[in-house]
Amino acid sequence: MTIKLAQNVTPRLLQLALLTLVLPTIGYAQVIDNTIQPALQDIQRTTQTVRDEVQNRVQQRVQDQVPESAQRLTQGINTTAVTVLPDVTERLAVLDSNQQELFTEVTLANGNRVLEREWLIAASAEAEQALQQIDAQVLAKQTLGALDVTVLRFKVPAELNDEALLRSKFSKAAAASLVRHFVYDAQSNDSGTSSVKFAQRQWCETPLTIGMIDTAIDTSHPAFAQQAIVQKSFLQADVAQPTAHGTAVAGLLIGTHEDYVSLVPNAKLYSAAIFHRHNAMQQGAALLPLLEAMNWLTEQHVKVINLSLTGPANALLEQAVKRVSERNVLLVAAVGNNGPAAPANYPAAYDDVIAVTAADAQGQIYRWANQGDYVEFTARGVQVSTARRDGNVGYETGTSMAAPVVAAAAACLWFEQSTATATEVRDLLQQRVVDLGGKGRDSVFGFGLLAPN
Repeated sequence: MTIKLAQNVTPRLLQLALLTLVLPTIGYAQVIDNTIQPALQDIQRTTQTVRDEVQNRVQQRVQDQVPESAQRLTQGINTTAVTVLPDVTERLAVLDSNQQELFTEVTLANGNRVLEREWLIAASAEAEQALQQIDAQVLAKQTLGALDVTVLRFKVPAELNDEALLRSKFSKAAAASLVRHFVYDAQSNDSGTSSVKFAQRQWCETPLTIGMIDTAIDTSHPAFAQQAIVQKSFLQADVAQPTAHGTAVAGLLIGTHEDYVSLVPNAKLYSAAIFHRHNAMQQGAALLPLLEAMNWLTEQHVKVINLSLTGPANALLEQAVKRVSERNVLLVAAVGNNGPAAPANYPAAYDDVIAVTAADAQGQIYRWANQGDYVEFTARGVQVSTARRDGNVGYETGTSMAAPVVAAAAACLWFEQSTATATEVRDLLQQRVVDLGGKGRDSVFGFGLLAPN
Protein backbone atom coordinates (compact mmCIF):
# COMPACT_ATOMS: atom_id res chain seq x y z
CA MET A 1 0.00 0.00 0.00
CA THR A 2 1.33 3.46 -0.88
CA ILE A 3 0.66 6.34 1.48
CA LYS A 4 0.70 9.80 -0.07
CA LEU A 5 1.88 12.48 2.35
CA ALA A 6 0.86 16.11 2.49
CA GLN A 7 3.66 18.36 1.20
CA ASN A 8 4.45 19.85 4.59
CA VAL A 9 4.75 16.47 6.38
CA THR A 10 8.43 15.67 6.97
CA PRO A 11 9.61 12.23 8.14
CA ARG A 12 10.02 13.65 11.67
CA LEU A 13 6.46 15.01 11.63
CA LEU A 14 5.22 11.65 10.38
CA GLN A 15 7.02 9.93 13.27
CA LEU A 16 5.34 12.22 15.77
CA ALA A 17 2.00 11.71 14.08
CA LEU A 18 2.32 7.95 14.43
CA LEU A 19 3.19 8.44 18.10
CA THR A 20 -0.09 10.27 18.63
CA LEU A 21 -1.82 7.16 17.31
CA VAL A 22 0.12 4.48 19.13
CA LEU A 23 0.93 6.02 22.51
CA PRO A 24 -2.62 6.73 23.67
CA THR A 25 -3.59 3.22 22.64
CA ILE A 26 -1.19 1.63 25.09
CA GLY A 27 -1.64 4.15 27.88
CA TYR A 28 1.58 6.12 27.55
CA ALA A 29 0.29 9.47 26.28
CA GLN A 30 1.89 11.19 29.26
CA VAL A 31 5.33 11.05 27.59
CA ILE A 32 4.26 13.83 25.23
CA ASP A 33 4.98 17.03 27.12
CA ASN A 34 3.64 20.54 26.72
CA THR A 35 6.67 21.73 24.74
CA ILE A 36 5.57 19.82 21.62
CA GLN A 37 1.81 19.97 22.08
CA PRO A 38 1.31 22.93 19.68
CA ALA A 39 3.31 21.11 17.01
CA LEU A 40 1.20 18.00 17.49
CA GLN A 41 -1.98 19.98 16.98
CA ASP A 42 -0.63 21.20 13.64
CA ILE A 43 0.45 17.70 12.70
CA GLN A 44 -3.01 16.34 13.38
CA ARG A 45 -4.49 18.80 10.90
CA THR A 46 -1.97 18.02 8.15
CA THR A 47 -1.77 14.25 8.51
CA GLN A 48 -5.41 13.24 8.60
CA THR A 49 -5.02 11.12 5.48
CA VAL A 50 -2.06 9.35 7.04
CA ARG A 51 -4.08 8.66 10.17
CA ASP A 52 -6.98 7.17 8.24
CA GLU A 53 -4.81 4.79 6.25
CA VAL A 54 -2.53 3.53 9.04
CA GLN A 55 -5.07 3.34 11.84
CA ASN A 56 -6.18 -0.21 11.07
CA ARG A 57 -2.58 -1.37 10.86
CA VAL A 58 -1.73 0.27 14.19
CA GLN A 59 -4.67 -1.40 15.89
CA GLN A 60 -3.61 -4.81 14.61
CA ARG A 61 0.01 -4.25 15.64
CA VAL A 62 -1.03 -3.18 19.13
CA GLN A 63 -3.06 -6.37 19.53
CA ASP A 64 -0.05 -8.40 18.41
CA GLN A 65 2.65 -6.66 20.46
CA VAL A 66 1.50 -4.88 23.60
CA PRO A 67 1.21 -6.68 26.95
CA GLU A 68 -2.01 -8.43 27.78
CA SER A 69 -2.80 -5.89 30.50
CA ALA A 70 -2.65 -3.07 27.96
CA GLN A 71 -4.76 -5.03 25.48
CA ARG A 72 -7.50 -5.37 28.06
CA LEU A 73 -7.57 -1.59 28.36
CA THR A 74 -7.86 -1.02 24.62
CA GLN A 75 -10.33 -3.70 23.53
CA GLY A 76 -13.28 -2.06 21.85
CA ILE A 77 -11.84 1.45 22.21
CA ASN A 78 -10.99 3.83 19.36
CA THR A 79 -7.24 4.52 19.10
CA THR A 80 -7.70 8.28 19.30
CA ALA A 81 -9.04 8.25 22.87
CA VAL A 82 -8.54 5.65 25.57
CA THR A 83 -11.39 5.68 28.05
CA VAL A 84 -10.61 4.28 31.50
CA LEU A 85 -12.00 4.77 34.96
CA PRO A 86 -11.36 8.35 36.13
CA ASP A 87 -8.53 7.64 38.58
CA VAL A 88 -7.00 4.43 37.24
CA THR A 89 -4.94 3.85 34.09
CA GLU A 90 -3.73 0.29 34.70
CA ARG A 91 -4.50 -2.71 36.91
CA LEU A 92 -2.15 -5.56 37.76
CA ALA A 93 -3.24 -8.45 39.96
CA VAL A 94 -0.76 -10.16 42.28
CA LEU A 95 -1.52 -13.88 42.39
CA ASP A 96 -0.54 -16.66 44.76
CA SER A 97 0.86 -20.05 43.75
CA ASN A 98 -2.67 -21.25 42.98
CA GLN A 99 -3.30 -18.28 40.71
CA GLN A 100 -5.71 -16.74 43.18
CA GLU A 101 -5.67 -12.95 43.47
CA LEU A 102 -4.00 -11.68 46.64
CA PHE A 103 -4.28 -7.96 45.94
CA THR A 104 -4.42 -5.63 42.96
CA GLU A 105 -1.95 -2.89 42.16
CA VAL A 106 -3.29 0.06 40.17
CA THR A 107 -1.69 3.07 38.53
CA LEU A 108 -3.47 6.34 39.24
CA ALA A 109 -3.94 9.12 36.73
CA ASN A 110 -1.04 11.05 38.32
CA GLY A 111 1.32 8.11 37.74
CA ASN A 112 1.50 6.92 41.34
CA ARG A 113 1.06 3.20 41.92
CA VAL A 114 -1.04 1.99 44.84
CA LEU A 115 -2.75 -1.11 46.12
CA GLU A 116 -6.36 -0.84 45.01
CA ARG A 117 -8.69 0.73 47.61
CA GLU A 118 -6.08 0.20 50.31
CA TRP A 119 -5.02 2.89 52.78
CA LEU A 120 -2.76 3.22 55.82
CA ILE A 121 -3.24 5.31 58.95
CA ALA A 122 -1.57 5.58 62.34
CA ALA A 123 -3.57 3.50 64.80
CA SER A 124 -5.58 5.15 67.54
CA ALA A 125 -8.88 4.44 69.26
CA GLU A 126 -10.42 7.29 67.30
CA ALA A 127 -9.13 6.01 63.95
CA GLU A 128 -10.34 2.47 64.63
CA GLN A 129 -13.80 3.72 65.59
CA ALA A 130 -13.99 5.76 62.39
CA LEU A 131 -13.03 2.71 60.32
CA GLN A 132 -15.86 0.74 61.89
CA GLN A 133 -18.32 3.49 61.05
CA ILE A 134 -17.40 3.52 57.36
CA ASP A 135 -17.42 -0.28 57.10
CA ALA A 136 -13.73 -0.47 56.20
CA GLN A 137 -12.01 -3.85 56.20
CA VAL A 138 -8.95 -3.79 58.48
CA LEU A 139 -6.34 -6.02 56.84
CA ALA A 140 -3.49 -5.62 59.32
CA LYS A 141 -2.45 -3.83 62.49
CA GLN A 142 1.32 -3.58 62.65
CA THR A 143 3.27 -2.16 65.58
CA LEU A 144 6.63 -0.69 64.55
CA GLY A 145 8.46 -0.03 67.80
CA ALA A 146 11.60 1.54 66.38
CA LEU A 147 9.47 3.93 64.34
CA ASP A 148 7.22 4.76 67.28
CA VAL A 149 4.00 4.03 65.40
CA THR A 150 1.34 1.35 64.96
CA VAL A 151 -0.05 1.24 61.44
CA LEU A 152 -3.49 0.13 60.33
CA ARG A 153 -3.79 -1.26 56.82
CA PHE A 154 -7.39 -1.18 55.59
CA LYS A 155 -9.56 -1.43 52.50
CA VAL A 156 -12.52 0.85 51.84
CA PRO A 157 -15.72 0.38 49.85
CA ALA A 158 -15.40 1.63 46.28
CA GLU A 159 -17.61 4.66 46.93
CA LEU A 160 -15.21 5.89 49.64
CA ASN A 161 -12.02 5.42 47.66
CA ASP A 162 -11.38 9.15 47.36
CA GLU A 163 -8.83 11.03 49.44
CA ALA A 164 -10.87 14.14 50.22
CA LEU A 165 -13.98 12.12 51.01
CA LEU A 166 -12.09 9.64 53.17
CA ARG A 167 -10.29 12.36 55.12
CA SER A 168 -13.63 13.87 56.01
CA LYS A 169 -14.46 10.69 57.95
CA PHE A 170 -11.61 11.26 60.41
CA SER A 171 -10.67 14.04 62.79
CA LYS A 172 -7.96 16.41 61.61
CA ALA A 173 -5.44 14.80 63.95
CA ALA A 174 -6.16 11.26 62.76
CA ALA A 175 -6.36 12.25 59.09
CA ALA A 176 -2.85 13.75 59.24
CA SER A 177 -1.36 10.25 58.92
CA LEU A 178 -3.85 8.93 56.33
CA VAL A 179 -2.07 7.82 53.13
CA ARG A 180 -2.77 5.55 50.21
CA HIS A 181 -0.96 2.23 50.23
CA PHE A 182 1.68 3.41 47.78
CA VAL A 183 3.95 1.15 45.73
CA TYR A 184 7.66 1.90 45.22
CA ASP A 185 9.98 1.09 42.30
CA ALA A 186 13.50 -0.29 42.01
CA GLN A 187 15.91 2.01 40.16
CA SER A 188 18.32 0.20 37.86
CA ASN A 189 18.45 -0.98 34.26
CA ASP A 190 19.93 -4.14 32.79
CA SER A 191 23.00 -3.12 30.80
CA GLY A 192 23.73 -6.58 29.44
CA THR A 193 27.37 -7.16 28.56
CA SER A 194 30.12 -4.71 27.67
CA SER A 195 33.44 -4.89 25.87
CA VAL A 196 34.80 -2.33 28.35
CA LYS A 197 35.70 -3.18 31.93
CA PHE A 198 35.23 -0.20 34.20
CA ALA A 199 37.55 -0.03 37.18
CA GLN A 200 35.83 -0.92 40.46
CA ARG A 201 37.52 -0.77 43.84
CA GLN A 202 36.77 -1.69 47.42
CA TRP A 203 35.99 0.96 49.97
CA CYS A 204 37.33 -1.15 52.81
CA GLU A 205 37.91 -4.74 53.97
CA THR A 206 36.68 -4.28 57.53
CA PRO A 207 34.05 -6.66 58.99
CA LEU A 208 31.37 -4.01 59.35
CA THR A 209 27.57 -4.30 59.20
CA ILE A 210 25.38 -2.76 56.50
CA GLY A 211 21.70 -2.98 55.56
CA MET A 212 19.63 -2.82 52.41
CA ILE A 213 15.92 -2.72 51.53
CA ASP A 214 15.29 -4.20 48.11
CA THR A 215 14.07 -7.32 46.33
CA ALA A 216 15.06 -10.71 47.66
CA ILE A 217 18.64 -11.84 47.02
CA ASP A 218 19.47 -15.03 45.16
CA THR A 219 21.80 -16.32 47.86
CA SER A 220 22.69 -19.38 45.76
CA HIS A 221 24.80 -17.14 43.50
CA PRO A 222 28.51 -18.10 43.68
CA ALA A 223 29.36 -14.51 44.67
CA PHE A 224 27.63 -15.09 48.01
CA ALA A 225 29.04 -18.53 48.78
CA GLN A 226 31.16 -17.29 51.67
CA GLN A 227 29.29 -14.10 52.52
CA ALA A 228 27.34 -13.34 55.70
CA ILE A 229 23.78 -12.45 54.72
CA VAL A 230 20.80 -12.17 57.06
CA GLN A 231 17.73 -11.96 54.87
CA LYS A 232 14.15 -11.39 55.97
CA SER A 233 11.04 -11.12 53.80
CA PHE A 234 8.20 -8.78 54.67
CA LEU A 235 5.73 -10.37 52.26
CA GLN A 236 3.30 -13.19 52.93
CA ALA A 237 4.70 -16.57 52.01
CA ASP A 238 2.67 -17.14 48.84
CA VAL A 239 3.63 -13.88 47.12
CA ALA A 240 6.08 -14.34 44.23
CA GLN A 241 9.27 -12.37 44.82
CA PRO A 242 11.74 -11.07 42.22
CA THR A 243 15.48 -11.44 42.85
CA ALA A 244 17.33 -9.63 40.04
CA HIS A 245 17.60 -6.15 41.53
CA GLY A 246 18.45 -7.19 45.08
CA THR A 247 21.04 -9.68 43.82
CA ALA A 248 22.75 -6.93 41.81
CA VAL A 249 22.80 -4.48 44.74
CA ALA A 250 24.00 -7.12 47.21
CA GLY A 251 26.59 -8.32 44.73
CA LEU A 252 27.98 -4.82 44.40
CA LEU A 253 28.09 -4.39 48.17
CA ILE A 254 29.55 -7.68 49.40
CA GLY A 255 29.90 -10.18 46.54
CA THR A 256 33.14 -12.10 46.11
CA HIS A 257 33.86 -13.15 42.53
CA GLU A 258 36.91 -13.39 40.29
CA ASP A 259 35.23 -11.28 37.60
CA TYR A 260 34.64 -8.10 39.63
CA VAL A 261 35.43 -6.27 42.87
CA SER A 262 32.77 -5.42 45.45
CA LEU A 263 32.67 -2.47 47.83
CA VAL A 264 32.75 -4.07 51.32
CA PRO A 265 33.38 -7.80 50.75
CA ASN A 266 33.85 -8.64 54.43
CA ALA A 267 30.70 -6.94 55.63
CA LYS A 268 27.70 -8.67 57.19
CA LEU A 269 24.63 -7.75 55.13
CA TYR A 270 21.15 -7.43 56.58
CA SER A 271 18.72 -7.60 53.69
CA ALA A 272 15.00 -6.75 53.91
CA ALA A 273 13.03 -8.14 50.96
CA ILE A 274 9.88 -6.12 50.23
CA PHE A 275 9.18 -6.40 46.49
CA HIS A 276 6.32 -8.42 45.04
CA ARG A 277 6.42 -9.69 41.48
CA HIS A 278 3.82 -9.40 38.74
CA ASN A 279 5.78 -10.92 35.86
CA ALA A 280 9.29 -10.98 34.43
CA MET A 281 9.18 -7.23 33.74
CA GLN A 282 7.09 -5.74 36.54
CA GLN A 283 7.52 -5.57 40.31
CA GLY A 284 6.72 -3.25 43.17
CA ALA A 285 7.15 -2.67 46.89
CA ALA A 286 4.19 -1.56 48.99
CA LEU A 287 4.53 1.10 51.67
CA LEU A 288 3.74 -1.04 54.72
CA PRO A 289 6.48 -3.63 53.98
CA LEU A 290 8.86 -0.70 53.44
CA LEU A 291 8.01 0.69 56.88
CA GLU A 292 8.34 -2.77 58.45
CA ALA A 293 11.75 -3.20 56.82
CA MET A 294 13.01 0.15 58.13
CA ASN A 295 11.77 -0.80 61.59
CA TRP A 296 13.48 -4.23 61.52
CA LEU A 297 16.85 -2.93 60.32
CA THR A 298 16.80 -0.23 62.99
CA GLU A 299 16.07 -2.88 65.63
CA GLN A 300 19.08 -4.86 64.36
CA HIS A 301 21.28 -1.83 65.12
CA VAL A 302 22.28 -1.42 61.48
CA LYS A 303 23.82 2.03 61.15
CA VAL A 304 23.70 2.46 57.35
CA ILE A 305 20.74 1.38 55.21
CA ASN A 306 20.73 1.41 51.41
CA LEU A 307 17.41 2.04 49.65
CA SER A 308 17.68 1.68 45.88
CA LEU A 309 13.98 2.43 45.40
CA THR A 310 11.77 5.44 44.77
CA GLY A 311 8.18 6.56 45.04
CA PRO A 312 5.87 9.31 46.32
CA ALA A 313 6.12 11.29 49.52
CA ASN A 314 3.64 10.61 52.31
CA ALA A 315 3.19 11.35 55.99
CA LEU A 316 3.95 7.83 57.28
CA LEU A 317 7.17 7.47 55.29
CA GLU A 318 8.32 10.93 56.36
CA GLN A 319 7.67 10.08 60.01
CA ALA A 320 9.57 6.79 59.64
CA VAL A 321 12.56 8.56 58.09
CA LYS A 322 12.65 11.05 60.96
CA ARG A 323 12.44 8.33 63.61
CA VAL A 324 15.25 6.32 62.02
CA SER A 325 17.42 9.42 61.74
CA GLU A 326 16.76 10.27 65.40
CA ARG A 327 18.14 6.83 66.28
CA ASN A 328 21.47 7.77 64.66
CA VAL A 329 20.99 5.71 61.49
CA LEU A 330 22.00 6.89 58.02
CA LEU A 331 19.58 6.27 55.15
CA VAL A 332 21.11 6.34 51.66
CA ALA A 333 18.71 6.38 48.69
CA ALA A 334 18.81 6.51 44.91
CA VAL A 335 17.43 9.73 43.41
CA GLY A 336 15.68 7.83 40.62
CA ASN A 337 15.91 7.26 36.87
CA ASN A 338 12.99 9.39 35.68
CA GLY A 339 15.04 12.06 33.91
CA PRO A 340 16.44 15.50 34.78
CA ALA A 341 13.06 17.26 34.51
CA ALA A 342 11.16 14.75 36.66
CA PRO A 343 9.77 15.72 40.07
CA ALA A 344 11.55 14.67 43.24
CA ASN A 345 11.46 11.03 44.31
CA TYR A 346 11.21 9.77 47.87
CA PRO A 347 12.69 8.80 50.26
CA ALA A 348 15.75 10.38 48.60
CA ALA A 349 14.31 13.91 48.67
CA TYR A 350 13.75 13.97 52.43
CA ASP A 351 16.34 16.11 54.25
CA ASP A 352 17.30 13.25 56.58
CA VAL A 353 18.22 10.96 53.65
CA ILE A 354 21.44 11.01 51.62
CA ALA A 355 20.33 11.31 47.97
CA VAL A 356 22.67 9.71 45.41
CA THR A 357 22.83 10.18 41.65
CA ALA A 358 24.80 8.20 39.07
CA ALA A 359 27.69 9.00 36.73
CA ASP A 360 29.71 6.96 34.27
CA ALA A 361 33.40 6.04 34.43
CA GLN A 362 34.35 9.42 32.95
CA GLY A 363 32.32 11.41 35.48
CA GLN A 364 29.50 12.24 33.08
CA ILE A 365 26.08 12.27 34.68
CA TYR A 366 23.73 9.39 33.86
CA ARG A 367 21.30 10.87 31.34
CA TRP A 368 18.17 9.50 33.02
CA ALA A 369 19.09 10.47 36.57
CA ASN A 370 16.73 12.76 38.45
CA GLN A 371 18.08 16.20 39.31
CA GLY A 372 17.25 18.67 42.06
CA ASP A 373 18.49 20.59 45.07
CA TYR A 374 18.17 17.47 47.20
CA VAL A 375 20.92 15.59 45.30
CA GLU A 376 23.83 15.19 47.74
CA PHE A 377 26.42 12.89 46.17
CA THR A 378 27.38 11.35 42.84
CA ALA A 379 28.80 7.84 42.49
CA ARG A 380 29.55 5.53 39.62
CA GLY A 381 26.34 3.85 38.50
CA VAL A 382 26.71 3.34 34.74
CA GLN A 383 27.71 -0.13 33.54
CA VAL A 384 28.72 -1.41 36.94
CA SER A 385 29.86 -5.02 37.08
CA THR A 386 28.00 -7.14 39.63
CA ALA A 387 26.20 -10.40 40.32
CA ARG A 388 23.21 -11.39 38.18
CA ARG A 389 20.25 -13.58 39.11
CA ASP A 390 21.24 -16.17 36.47
CA GLY A 391 24.38 -17.03 38.46
CA ASN A 392 26.66 -15.01 36.20
CA VAL A 393 28.22 -11.56 36.32
CA GLY A 394 27.04 -8.69 34.14
CA TYR A 395 26.64 -4.94 33.90
CA GLU A 396 23.93 -2.85 35.53
CA THR A 397 23.12 0.82 35.16
CA GLY A 398 21.07 3.27 37.22
CA THR A 399 21.02 5.33 40.37
CA SER A 400 20.34 2.05 42.20
CA MET A 401 23.91 1.05 41.46
CA ALA A 402 25.30 4.39 42.67
CA ALA A 403 23.55 4.47 46.05
CA PRO A 404 25.41 1.39 47.42
CA VAL A 405 28.75 3.11 46.69
CA VAL A 406 27.86 5.95 49.06
CA ALA A 407 26.29 3.57 51.60
CA ALA A 408 29.51 1.55 51.65
CA ALA A 409 31.61 4.70 51.98
CA ALA A 410 29.54 5.82 54.97
CA ALA A 411 29.79 2.40 56.62
CA CYS A 412 33.57 2.25 56.19
CA LEU A 413 34.05 5.79 57.46
CA TRP A 414 31.80 5.14 60.45
CA PHE A 415 33.74 1.98 61.28
CA GLU A 416 36.90 4.09 61.42
CA GLN A 417 35.20 6.88 63.38
CA SER A 418 33.12 4.72 65.70
CA THR A 419 32.18 7.55 68.07
CA ALA A 420 30.91 9.84 65.30
CA THR A 421 27.24 10.69 64.90
CA ALA A 422 25.31 10.17 61.68
CA THR A 423 25.47 13.92 61.03
CA GLU A 424 29.24 13.94 61.51
CA VAL A 425 29.70 11.01 59.12
CA ARG A 426 27.61 12.85 56.55
CA ASP A 427 29.80 15.92 56.93
CA LEU A 428 32.99 13.84 56.57
CA LEU A 429 31.66 12.35 53.33
CA GLN A 430 31.14 15.84 51.95
CA GLN A 431 34.82 16.57 52.57
CA ARG A 432 35.93 13.59 50.45
CA VAL A 433 34.19 14.39 47.17
CA VAL A 434 35.64 15.34 43.81
CA ASP A 435 33.72 18.44 42.77
CA LEU A 436 31.98 18.07 39.42
CA GLY A 437 29.84 20.51 37.48
CA GLY A 438 29.50 24.00 38.94
CA LYS A 439 31.68 24.95 41.89
CA GLY A 440 30.23 23.68 45.14
CA ARG A 441 26.92 21.87 45.50
CA ASP A 442 24.63 21.83 42.47
CA SER A 443 21.39 20.14 41.41
CA VAL A 444 23.10 17.69 39.03
CA PHE A 445 26.08 16.28 40.97
CA GLY A 446 25.30 17.45 44.51
CA PHE A 447 28.55 18.07 46.40
CA GLY A 448 30.41 15.91 43.89
CA LEU A 449 31.72 12.40 43.18
CA LEU A 450 32.48 9.86 45.90
CA ALA A 451 34.75 7.08 44.69
CA PRO A 452 37.14 4.61 46.36
CA ASN A 453 40.79 5.60 46.09
